[in-house]
Amino acid sequence: MAVLRHAARQGAGDVIFVSTDGYVLEGPRSTVVIATDGDQGGGNPCLLTPPPWYPILRGTTQQALFEVARAKGYDCDYRALRVADLFDSQGIWLVSSMTLAARVHTLDGRRLPRTPIAEVFAELVDAAIVSDR
Repeated sequence: MAVLRHAARQGAGDVIFVSTDGYVLEGPRSTVVIATDGDQGGGNPCLLTPPPWYPILRGTTQQALFEVARAKGYDCDYRALRVADLFDSQGIWLVSSMTLAARVHTLDGRRLPRTPIAEVFAELVDAAIVSDR
């Protein structure tokens, strides 16, 4: 894919597409999922992804992840996200049936800290891919 070759030349391993009006869309072969502080405060993080009415493909891995995460008590929702939301999140992942979940560790050249949700997120994805939904 041309966009991934371009990203590699810039020193990046992947890409997150953003609309001309600044909304996060998707990766070239993945769905963007972020973890934020839960709305109830003090509870599990909330998992968010761009809304399905955007001109993006629905991610089957993301859908399975949300089903498993909800069953384990996590809030999951579709929300319009801006780049600032990515920087403010507890973590960003690119999820797909090929790579499962790739944690974003650098965004626009800024190193992102590893947070406690990273291990939990990997466990949720593992559970999602083996679930019989």
